[in-house]
Parts: sequence; C-alpha cells; structure tokens
Amino acid sequence: MQQNSQGSASRGERTDGTTQPGPRQGDTTAGPAPETLIEIPNRGLHRYTRVKPGERTTTIRQAGPGTRGEPLAHVHVPQDAPKGGRMARPPFTVTGTDGATLCSVRSAGTGLYDVYGADGAPIGRITRHPGRLLWPRRVRWSVRPAHGGPALAAEVGPVRTWVVLCVISPLYFVCWAIMAVYGSLALLFGDKESAKEDAKWEMELPAWTQWRTPDDADAALEYKSDRVYRLVPARVDRRLAYAQAVLHVWDRG
Repeated sequence: MQQNSQGSASRGERTDGTTQPGPRQGDTTAGPAPETLIEIPNRGLHRYTRVKPGERTTTIRQAGPGTRGEPLAHVHVPQDAPKGGRMARPPFTVTGTDGATLCSVRSAGTGLYDVYGADGAPIGRITRHPGRLLWPRRVRWSVRPAHGGPALAAEVGPVRTWVVLCVISPLYFVCWAIMAVYGSLALLFGDKESAKEDAKWEMELPAWTQWRTPDDADAALEYKSDRVYRLVPARVDRRLAYAQAVLHVWDRG
C-alpha cells in the first residue's frame, strides 16, 4: 500500500477527499479496483464526553498487511454534545492528518445524517433504517451522494448467519450459564482477574456488512470484523465512506 501523495493519486483519490472516475466499463486492460483497509477504534466514540476539548475522539488508521496502523484521519466529537442514541448520534467532524477538515456530519432527524464537505456544501446523506418487525431485525444502512449517482445500500449480517445463530442459540445459553457459574466460583475463591475474563464471554451477533449498488456485485464499502473496513475509493467518496464507517462502528457498540 502506497503512503505518499503519488500513491493516493494512483488509487484514484484526490487530496480534497473526492475520487476520480474508476476504470471504464468494458476496459479489459484494467485490473481489479484497488482497495484500502481502515480501522476505527470505537472506545473513544462511546467516551467522547471524557475527551478534553480540542483533542481527537478517535483516529481512522490504515489496516492490513504492510501497514503499521498509520493514521489517515481523525474524528472529533464535541465534548458537550448531547447523547442522542443510535438514531441520532452527536455531530462530528473528520479531519486529515494535517488538521484540514475533510467532512462534517450532522443529524437531520431520526436515523438521518447529512454529510458536508470542508466548504459546507452537502456531499451526501446517510440513513440508518431500524430492523423490521420480524426476526431477524437486521439494521439497514444507505449512503446517497448529494450530486447524483447510485446509492449504496447494506444490511447488517447475512441471512444465513442469522439462521445459524437461531439454531445454536439454545446451546449458547447453556454455555453462558456454565461460564457464569464458573465465574461466580472464581470470585468466591478470590481469582478476580479470571472472573473478569469469564464475564466478558459472549456471542457476537452477525456483523458482516457490505455496501453496494443494486447493479454492482462487488462492495464499495465492507465491514469485515474487529472494526476493520475495506473500501474501494474509485466507487465511493472517501469522505462518505469515513462518515459511514464511523456511524457503523459507533452503532456496533
């Protein structure tokens, strides 16, 4: 993965956060679309009220082979911003490593977030749709550019994974009860560190999420696991991808 500005240009990114057009359809000489792996620690997002004024809330970092977690951008949430819950996150700003603003995100209603560029012009809207009434209640996301172009849509967790979870959930509760008893015994005999580790044991809900257009088989943005995202800069504005990834990882808890 290239780290300098020349490498960014070769990946179809401009320094202002926009993307250059990808390979033309039917161009058989073009290889697979380049991609970028990013990681967003979520702890700071949930503790933004404890962050000192002026300090970054969390950092968007490079991930994947050949990287050392170099920062790509910083996320800033106002310390005094009210907590609106999953359907109305506080406003936040994403800046580059040089301190220049890449984008800002503001709640526009229940589950609606408008994304603005550094000049204040709108660049897109992100929508969080709550799960349907019937199980599985998968959260859905959509990313719609402000200046036209197809919207990206995604559902959290594949259906087949939710079905598997439903099948094995009785076994999970049995295992959870056993671990709870073991943790209680550990506390009784004074092994508090072991008890704390046992208390953390839990089943993670299906999380794999892919944002794609209706006509595109490959995802423009994908949540893999452990707060790591894969994005294809030629298919999605980097600023919108950063904003969506922050909201998504915040939503994951």
